[in-house]
Amino acid sequence: MKIKEKSLFFIIFLTLFSSLTFNMAHPVTPMFINKLGLPTFMFGLFFATMSIGNFIGSPLFGSLSDKKGRLKFLILGAVGYGISQLGFGFNTNPFIILIFRFTGGFFVVSYLTTSMAYLTDVTTKENRTKYITYYAAANTIGGALGSLLGGVIGNNNFKIAFFSQFILCLILGALVFFLLEEPHREKSLNSKTIKYEKISYSKFLNKNLLIMFIVVIAFYFAATSYNSSINYYIEDVLNLSPTFIGGFLAFTGILGFTVNLIFTPLMAKYFKEINIFKVITICLSIALGLMVLSNNVILFLSCAVIFSSFASIHIPLQQSIITKLSNGNYGSLMGIFNSSKAVGQVTGSLLSGFIFDLGNKLPFLLSSVIICIAFIILLPTKPNVLTDNKEIKIS
Repeated sequence: MKIKEKSLFFIIFLTLFSSLTFNMAHPVTPMFINKLGLPTFMFGLFFATMSIGNFIGSPLFGSLSDKKGRLKFLILGAVGYGISQLGFGFNTNPFIILIFRFTGGFFVVSYLTTSMAYLTDVTTKENRTKYITYYAAANTIGGALGSLLGGVIGNNNFKIAFFSQFILCLILGALVFFLLEEPHREKSLNSKTIKYEKISYSKFLNKNLLIMFIVVIAFYFAATSYNSSINYYIEDVLNLSPTFIGGFLAFTGILGFTVNLIFTPLMAKYFKEINIFKVITICLSIALGLMVLSNNVILFLSCAVIFSSFASIHIPLQQSIITKLSNGNYGSLMGIFNSSKAVGQVTGSLLSGFIFDLGNKLPFLLSSVIICIAFIILLPTKPNVLTDNKEIKIS
């Protein structure tokens, strides 16, 4: 028991440290693109390439860590991502940079996927929810601190942020090696699980789940388009520094976490989950629309903060509703969820990058429209589907 408690403390600490490390480059990426004189659409292409690496690596490393052990893939992810970021920040050839973006996405998901699997290994059904909450909190706070740190140290020279990220990734790999122990798992279950992966999706998919996956695609299209565009907009259009970008990302991250922690449980006490989800969805569209209409810098950034806060509530609601609409087969279900997420991320980052030159607020406008369409599709879904679904049987 003591070993498990120690492992839990260390994995939460390493989650905070890794999230800080992995988010350091975000505030300086717009400066990187401008200094190299790259086309505007490259910021979207960079994110899309990384998302493709995520999409390919996620199921691969999840399966490999089940068979070969967790620690080696945590270390591989940390070191591989560090090397990729060094190549990304110190190269000037766009084609080579895209290769490093792909490898960065491919390796970082080795750490992220295996980290969550490790947490599952060392928790029980009774305490898992509590530690997943701690894990999410560590991710949010680490991401906020990483954005702030990267913006400050890379304010005058973006290469300092990338090099610091590389060093911290190496330290992360060393910390994993020295602090964590390989968890004990029942190997016999793995082969059975793999055999049962081949399943007919039609047996557990239903109309309401399909609607939810459409909403997931729309949300991640909008969220990725926003994330890809907001940093570049602040740097290129508002002419604000990477330090400001880092501070802004840190503020929105911590605020989003606080809003989610306080208001989500409060709303769940008084309203149906699906109704909360609908309201949050249309609020996301409205917030993005107001960003398009705002000519005042403070009003624009305020609307961006509102969007980020609503997005932080939307994500756990997605996962909760999708789980409740399912009749088991959670592994396959999460595979579809991650695929839907990846579709939204790739298309959102690519389109936002290409249309930014046509109008620097077009990515926000398009995202607002996409979310609004998703809301219209979601609207007929009734609150009782979450309870009625339990009666559906798989033939």
